Amino acid sequence: MLKTSLKLAASATALIALAATPAVSADYFAGKTITVQVPSGSGGTYHVYCQLVQRNLAKYIPGNPKTLIQNRPGSGGAKSASYMANVAPKDGSVIAMIAPGTITTPLVRKVKFDARKFIWLGAPAARASAIWVWNGHGVKTFEDIQKKEVALATSGFSSAGSVFPRLANALLGSKIKLIYGYKGGGAMNLSIEKGETMGRWNFYSGFTGVRPTWIPKGKIIPLLGVGPNHPKLAGTPHFKDLLKKGTTERALYDLLGMNLEVGQAFYLPPGTPKNVVSILRKSFAAMMADPAFKANIEKRRVEYSPVSVAQIEKKIKDAFDAATPEVLKALRDVYKKKKS
Repeated sequence: MLKTSLKLAASATALIALAATPAVSADYFAGKTITVQVPSGSGGTYHVYCQLVQRNLAKYIPGNPKTLIQNRPGSGGAKSASYMANVAPKDGSVIAMIAPGTITTPLVRKVKFDARKFIWLGAPAARASAIWVWNGHGVKTFEDIQKKEVALATSGFSSAGSVFPRLANALLGSKIKLIYGYKGGGAMNLSIEKGETMGRWNFYSGFTGVRPTWIPKGKIIPLLGVGPNHPKLAGTPHFKDLLKKGTTERALYDLLGMNLEVGQAFYLPPGTPKNVVSILRKSFAAMMADPAFKANIEKRRVEYSPVSVAQIEKKIKDAFDAATPEVLKALRDVYKKKKS
């Protein structure tokens, strides 16, 4: 009798909870506006990817909502992630792209977000990248910057453009001095052209998308590959290949490199209703699978190498699970603020 009463009580509780959850119709987004948030300033390929999603996603969403784009630069992407975790409405009306490098930030700094709780929609690309220098500074190889200091442009301390150069200093003995405060890729590129800085960490398509002549004309030189491989960077030493497998140093690189393997991933705030999530995930997947969307990406001269929701979630989980105390200590050392 007691078991029966408990079952009835549990059923009643479940029904009450279900009734309290607002129903979402197939045309839930009709008449609504979705904002796509860029975790940086304009002028770079983060903005390009967000613009591509903003201009195309609505076609695959029932109700064909309007879309807007919004830049929220700051702290290498942490400002955007904090907004999404704490302020953004949880109704599907705001979608953001993660800035590669910020997923692992909560492991070492007090921030107001946990990327493991974000609700992922997918990524149009996981991109190859490198540490680059402008031709004319007497630097041609990675070995050169193990002997000579180079000043590289970056945004915030948590950004990939700051994290990976610091990691190269810590693990490979490079002499990189980081110049902070640039609000996006466009501002960094201008600083390189003006001679304010000597280069930057960037994606391969970060240049082909907005400075298409730089690589073919040899204006910018790749010194060290980072993240996914790219055939055009085959002659450039890759970060992971310079580290011995099974070492704490290699495990540290693999943890941070996960940010790049996840790629230009888009997400919703924690707490977004499951039925809203379902609509947007199906729509995002349909967009990425459409040859027309791929053609739009390639027309903008950036990479198309999709990463699914399941792949994103697995990459993040595996990386965090493998973060041993030794690896976390090494990671915290990299994040200590000191002259680079």
